[in-house]
Amino acid sequence: MFRRLFNYALWISGLGLFLLGYAIGVEPALLFERDVEFVSDKYNGPELRIGLITDIHINSPPVPPKRVKRLVETLNRAGPDIVLIPGDFIAGHDERQDRSATFNRNVAKGMQYLAELQAPAFATIGNHDAWWSASHVRVLLEKAGVTVLENGAYALEHVCLVGLADFQTSQPDRSAYAACPSDLSPLVFTHSPDAWKDFRSDSLLALAGHTHGGQVNLPLIGRRVNATSLGPAHSYGFSKLGGVDVFVSAGVGTSILPIRFRAPPEIVVITVRGQAK
Repeated sequence: MFRRLFNYALWISGLGLFLLGYAIGVEPALLFERDVEFVSDKYNGPELRIGLITDIHINSPPVPPKRVKRLVETLNRAGPDIVLIPGDFIAGHDERQDRSATFNRNVAKGMQYLAELQAPAFATIGNHDAWWSASHVRVLLEKAGVTVLENGAYALEHVCLVGLADFQTSQPDRSAYAACPSDLSPLVFTHSPDAWKDFRSDSLLALAGHTHGGQVNLPLIGRRVNATSLGPAHSYGFSKLGGVDVFVSAGVGTSILPIRFRAPPEIVVITVRGQAK
């Protein structure tokens, strides 16, 4: 009996070590390319392909600067019409002046690769960006040709992009919608889905990150560690908040622990179509 229990314990321990090794050494380095479709009667234009990449966390263990180049190359191959990046370009919680010169150089190097994006790119600032230096992140993004929308709007041909500020470190402002032409449906993006109370009800779609898809998605338990007050139901994929359709991506990097389990890094291409009349 004792020998049988001992063997079970060895087997369970071995499995646990294997899964831990996978969560640390394998899954964070993966990259899934996810294609999803969104159909809405609020949209009247031609097919619109949106590349969504979030929570890159440059200088987290799985994301050295060179990986940003590979992310950009993957997005370019997917050929989206626009790219939206709702924040958290930076890893860690410390201010820029408290970081090493090497860390800060690596951030700048990683951000430079965003200049190679072939589609027009738009970004908002995330909480980790604000902790490091929101103003410097903006400078690096603008230098890379990325338009920063912090409580601002940008009219495209068939939709109006609305970028809302981060819920945790700033103040989302619904008045950003006012800059949208009345004949264009607003498409809102922001770092965290917690900003949902500032989504206007006529929004075509809201896009966010921040949750990392839970980062660790345990069977039966689910995506419990998701950095949002909204709970697991709004940690990943499509849901509705305040009557607005929302899509939350699992993003790319890691935070606090360099672990992902059943919440792999991803780049998402969302194809938006109007309903057939």
